[in-house]
Amino acid sequence: MQIEEKLYKKLKQKDKKAQLFFYKYCFNTLMRVAYRYKNNKEDAAALVNDSFLNVLQNIEKYNIKKPLEPWLKRIAINKAIDDFRKYNKINNVTDSFEALAYENKLEQKEILDENYKLEDLQLRVNLLLPKASKTVFYLYAIDGFAHKEIAKKLKISEETSKWHVKNARKILRENKDKILN
Repeated sequence: MQIEEKLYKKLKQKDKKAQLFFYKYCFNTLMRVAYRYKNNKEDAAALVNDSFLNVLQNIEKYNIKKPLEPWLKRIAINKAIDDFRKYNKINNVTDSFEALAYENKLEQKEILDENYKLEDLQLRVNLLLPKASKTVFYLYAIDGFAHKEIAKKLKISEETSKWHVKNARKILRENKDKILN
């Protein structure tokens, strides 16, 4: 997924037709990321729109020689993190988690060892996990952030990040055999 130089120049000039074309071009990539962090299409679409606005505002920072998709995903993930910080008072809950000792380190591979199809995993995560655990789980297991990065981005401790991943894994295992409609 690359931007042609002609389109890139038009985007930098704020050409409306080019922006509409580019929005359609980027929509699926942005929506896949947004839907992981939001429970419904309306909220995901709002996140896509916020992300795309950020893309347009920062188009001059994009290096046309590099792949577009990772840049788009990073912007959408950062918007989801910003949204999480904005609408959640996670600091109120984190103090109680600080005292919990993390029993063992989880490897990213261990989290996904339940033979879930990605769609099934996403459905279960969205329906079963509390918002904080869902956000941390996606950042860690799907988007590949380290606990240290997650802690910094969400303004929580590394132990809290680890607890959320452990909690998410526990909930998913406990509900492994339940059919979700």
